[in-house]
Amino acid sequence: METGGRKFSFTGLLFALLLALELSFVTDMLTTRANSNLPAPALGLIFVLSFALLFILNLKKKGLVKWMFILFTAVVLLLGAALYFLWLNTYKNGVYQDVDKAKDQVFAGKKVMAIVPHEDDELNLLGGVLEQYLKYGSSVYIVYVFNGDMNGDGAQRITEADAAMTAIGIPAENLIFLGYGDQLNLDGTPIFLCPEDEVLTSASGFTGTYGTDRHPPFNPGAAYTRKNLYEDIRTVLLRYTPDVVFCTDSDEHIDHQTVAMFFEQAMGEVLRARPSYEPVVLRGFAYSTAYGAVHDYYALNALSTVKPGTQDFITDGGSNIYNWADRLRLPVHPGTLSRSIYSSSGYAMAECYASQDAAAHADGIINSDKVFWLRESGSISYDAEFWVSSGDASLLYDFVLSQHTQAHDDPAYSDNTWVPSADDGEKRVIIKFGEPTLLSRVVLYDNPSLSDNVLETSVRLDNGAFYLSGPLEPNGAGTEVCFDPVYVEELEIVLMKTEGSGAGLTEVELYPDSYEPPFSFIKLTNARGDFIYDYYIDPSGREELGLYAFGCSGDPADYKIICIGEGCYVSNEDGKLIMNCPEGKSCTLTLMDSSGQLSDTVYIRNDAAWPVQLAQDLEYHMRFEFKGGQNSNTLLLINKAKELVQNWL
Repeated sequence: METGGRKFSFTGLLFALLLALELSFVTDMLTTRANSNLPAPALGLIFVLSFALLFILNLKKKGLVKWMFILFTAVVLLLGAALYFLWLNTYKNGVYQDVDKAKDQVFAGKKVMAIVPHEDDELNLLGGVLEQYLKYGSSVYIVYVFNGDMNGDGAQRITEADAAMTAIGIPAENLIFLGYGDQLNLDGTPIFLCPEDEVLTSASGFTGTYGTDRHPPFNPGAAYTRKNLYEDIRTVLLRYTPDVVFCTDSDEHIDHQTVAMFFEQAMGEVLRARPSYEPVVLRGFAYSTAYGAVHDYYALNALSTVKPGTQDFITDGGSNIYNWADRLRLPVHPGTLSRSIYSSSGYAMAECYASQDAAAHADGIINSDKVFWLRESGSISYDAEFWVSSGDASLLYDFVLSQHTQAHDDPAYSDNTWVPSADDGEKRVIIKFGEPTLLSRVVLYDNPSLSDNVLETSVRLDNGAFYLSGPLEPNGAGTEVCFDPVYVEELEIVLMKTEGSGAGLTEVELYPDSYEPPFSFIKLTNARGDFIYDYYIDPSGREELGLYAFGCSGDPADYKIICIGEGCYVSNEDGKLIMNCPEGKSCTLTLMDSSGQLSDTVYIRNDAAWPVQLAQDLEYHMRFEFKGGQNSNTLLLINKAKELVQNWL
């Protein structure tokens, strides 16, 4: 067939069509984004124009389009294969090297309990830290308060938790399911505002505890009442008496608020019942610092947990009492971290929670640290007698910092606050011991409501010593009044200046000694403060490092430096720790105290980083921008065609 003096070729037309389709497909792949993509009409225009140009080119240069198609296809296939193998290498070799074996003080020989609202909250709260306890031989117990059955999938959630925890080495018998249903009470009233013995119905229609054959409920057949739920939490604590207790604190989820408040109340009762029992109590958040945190996983070196919000304290659920600067940062198991999230053990755990789409949130959950707030449990106030000039004195020594027994416009207002009556001219607390008792610290907690504050208190001891506190922390964090240790039988606390009708104290804690951390450890960081484990140093081979210390000196000069690796060394310049690692070299760096009991070891490398970064960019694109093709015009078109064919058939 002749066209304008040129021979028309159906083969040329076919190759022009195939190459135009291939060009459109590649363009679609490159321009697909998580929140936007190339508009379908624009992609259609690219196809039409490229097909027309290629058809004309084929008429002018017979056979050229065929070879262009073959060459372009070969380039695409070779480039795709090269990118795949580059990513595969990162996937297989990206897991962080675990070279540190010296965190026994923190993680070894403990009975650890985590109390969480739902199955997957233990991942949000403790992912990476659970593995550390297991690595050092501690026993770990997980208590799930609710079955996560908001959508009727309680048995599935229990099975998912079983799979996730047994995969990392926690035995099935250490998983404790209290068996309550999500969001108790169908009228929307939170359980902590309900009468003690009212039988409630969960969102899925249950009124009694349940589990599975493999995991029956802790208290089988218990009615869903406020009293039973609280007593089950208290009983678990009394039965197991863990050395270390983790519990989620209040965030926007009503079930999380329930667990947070009932835990504090139960822990207070346990501490009063067993005066010698002083567990390490650590609180944290499942949402703002994990499930709902910034998706910042893809970095050459793992980043630390980012402060949520703009306030200097956590505001989730109106808790307010946790200052970000006071957080305890625990190192995670290096195996949790990898340059490819698919080879991270943290991601593997998240994949077990398919019903919660936890894997899609793993980028926010997994960080180089996990953050908690330490609550002292050894107050001697539980052994003292309290008298107040008005109000309820028992609120001052029950361990509870935030409690809601009625609704308030201010979500931070705590009903557990001792608030003197409006006509009380004394606003006085008198505390008595049965015998002379050593005392050196008084810790006062303000109502966490920001509009109800104690601006000045006085502390008077029976030896005549008198101290002023100054304004208490307005968010409800503890304010210490310290003095030289002295034996007292009685002390008096007076609210001298307040603002707001709800101003008062949620708790008064008394301690015989200065604060002693329950353990000590050090962790090397980069200059930004991110914990480092398996670290790509700056390509220049020279970078400043830092040191995070808990319960010990944070000055690198107080530690012996051991650097093992050809050409690598550390210098101390003007008090700064400077790591030197030439290109192509690697080393292990250890900081150790004089006793050898306190140390941290990390792996430093100065390899070419671009292949890893390219692999991470590719993985990120496929996971969040391409999303398995969900945002691709090409796939949408293919799926539409499939739908039309299926409807036609």
